[in-house]
Order: sequence, then C-alpha cells, then structure tokens
Amino acid sequence: MNMELFRIINNLASKNEVFDKVMIFFSKDVPYLYTAILAVVFVLGIVKNKGNYRKSVFSSFVITVINLIFSFAIGKLYYEDRPFVHNKVNLLVQHSKDASFPSDHATGTMSIALGLRNYNKLISRILILISLIVGFSRVYVGNHYPMDVLGAYIMVFVTNYIYNLKLRNKVENLYEAVEKKIFRVLGIKFLIQ
Repeated sequence: MNMELFRIINNLASKNEVFDKVMIFFSKDVPYLYTAILAVVFVLGIVKNKGNYRKSVFSSFVITVINLIFSFAIGKLYYEDRPFVHNKVNLLVQHSKDASFPSDHATGTMSIALGLRNYNKLISRILILISLIVGFSRVYVGNHYPMDVLGAYIMVFVTNYIYNLKLRNKVENLYEAVEKKIFRVLGIKFLIQ
C-alpha cells in the first residue's frame, strides 16, 4: 500500500511545470521559513518585551530538537531506503541515499507548528496546514514514501503531547530563570519581567 500510494502521488510530478515548481519550493525552501518564523517571533518578544513569546520560541526549539533526535535514532534503528534507490521515480529534488523513514522535513515543520501553539493558535494552525503540504511535497518530488511522512507526524504528535504534559513548563521556567540572569549580567533591565 505504501508503494501504491507513493506511485499515485509521485506520478503527478512532471506533468505540470508550475505545479512541479510549487512542490519543489514547498519541499526544499518552506522548512527554512519555519526557522525564520521562530527568529521573527523571538525578536518580537524582545521588541515588545513579551517573555511568553521568547519562552514559546525556546520551547518550540527544544521540542523540535528532541523530535529530530528521535527521527535520527528511528532512521538508524529502522533503516528504509528512499524510494528512488531501488525504483524508477519522478525525482524532482536530488537527495542523498540516507534513511527515508521518518521524514525530517515533516518532523521539523510539524514540531515548530505545534510548538508555536502557545504563542498564537491561528499561526500554529496555518503552519500545521503548510507542514501537511510540505509532507505531501516530499512524496511528490520522490524523496519519501507516504508512510515516512505519516510516521513523522505521528511521532511528533506523541512526543509533543508528552512534552506539553511533562516537560514544557519545566523547560520554560528554566529558560526564564537563565534569561533573567543573562539580562541582569548584561544590564538589560527593560526585558526583565
């Protein structure tokens, strides 16, 4: 079923040049925008003196790193070749022949999207939707099987749930304490809440 679904999605490639370019953009470039969004929210937290913005960004960063470490470990424990290694596919984006499962792009974008939920629910929902398009694009361009993307999303939802339940408050409190010490040392009083 994984291969059949892959074929259905990947066979859409190379039929419409504009749609191919859109999918390549989502596959290659959009994940970098997620990092830029984190940076913008952090800077807004400084400019507007909103500690909760900065804590939300830090927490999003932490859960993203945790999820990417899990993704790397799963890829080592359960190695699966990428679709283009043993199959003829419509490969629109060249990629190294490393582990296919789970998708790091899906992992990273969804981690940030869910992590920013405490900052702004609407932005989080928009980023979740865009992450789903990123995941689809990874199959479309021939870099992943659908289950690589689905597996990444399942992993992210489970770890984010556990993180929010058990760790988020501790991580954000630690960040806040460290931030206050750093700001005091630097003499930045207006950011200390």
